Amino acid sequence: MKIIFTSFMATSPSFLFYASSLAKINGRTAGICIDIINNPLSVDYSAYDVALFMGSSDGVSKAKTDNPSITVGVVEPRVAQNQSFSGLDFIIVNSIEAKDFFSRYCHDLIIYYTFPEVPPKLDCPIKKDRLVLGYHGNLLHLDAMYPRITQAVAELAKKIPLELWAMYNIETLGKWQKADHKDLGFPVVHIQYSEENYARYLAHADIGLVPQLIPVRENRTLRCLIGSISGKYNERFDNYFLRFKETTNIGRHLVFAQYGIPVVSDMTPSSCAFIHDENDGFVAFHSESWSRALELLAFNRDLRIEMGNRLKEKYLKTATHEKMNESLISFLKSKLIQKETSEL
Repeated sequence: MKIIFTSFMATSPSFLFYASSLAKINGRTAGICIDIINNPLSVDYSAYDVALFMGSSDGVSKAKTDNPSITVGVVEPRVAQNQSFSGLDFIIVNSIEAKDFFSRYCHDLIIYYTFPEVPPKLDCPIKKDRLVLGYHGNLLHLDAMYPRITQAVAELAKKIPLELWAMYNIETLGKWQKADHKDLGFPVVHIQYSEENYARYLAHADIGLVPQLIPVRENRTLRCLIGSISGKYNERFDNYFLRFKETTNIGRHLVFAQYGIPVVSDMTPSSCAFIHDENDGFVAFHSESWSRALELLAFNRDLRIEMGNRLKEKYLKTATHEKMNESLISFLKSKLIQKETSEL
């Protein structure tokens, strides 16, 4: 089986993540290899059995013209691109949320987690003299922590010395404003996002924070408007309202997992599917639930170590790049067999 992975956006983080992980296919199994090429229009698809297009179906028509029998798939499509999914044989997504959403366009989908394989832990430039809560990701998710999650951290800070280490792209996005303009009740260390800083800083966190939900404003009028007129579904004001994107995934969980750091995560489909609550991590929504999970971990070092080890063990058994590649190869083999059978 010969595979081509290509994209018009060769410098995008998603393409680079996939290129790094998919490249590990080479040399693993006899007869299976993958080429990674920047420009889909420069490829002669007649030489390949499978074509993977990053994010967009642009290039599918050329692949089918060059090689009518080729099997083609799009990797991590985006809703905003308003693209056509005609001619596709399958879609690769990175979460349950995306799998559900893109099932409307194609019924053959496979989940392939995207995350960086982080470097080994290095000495930390900061002297740790208190509990460290770690965050890495987009500035948007930091903003979304306020006030639901930051209140829980502030409550914990009244009982134990702590600080939040927040790693994000400060150079591009600017500094997190709420940390300066809001009285959070705990100190924040701002860390520039880089691969090396995973090893120098994030690897030393005691607890990983994974906010994922988009804030939903509490409004009684709104709750009435979106409910049934007679309340026939037994709607109540204490019902859950969880808002999340179709791109929600467990990539940030898996970074903490590689370092054996226990996590407290927002309650999303992906996090609930991956985390065994109170065994290898916690899932939470309300501030009080976040407070409970953080306190249990903060005051019990042995529990942090046990949960972190279990999370790392789960990662090693189910979610490494090698495990993802094994699942993908099995999936692609089945697709090729289906195609061969249908053409008989």
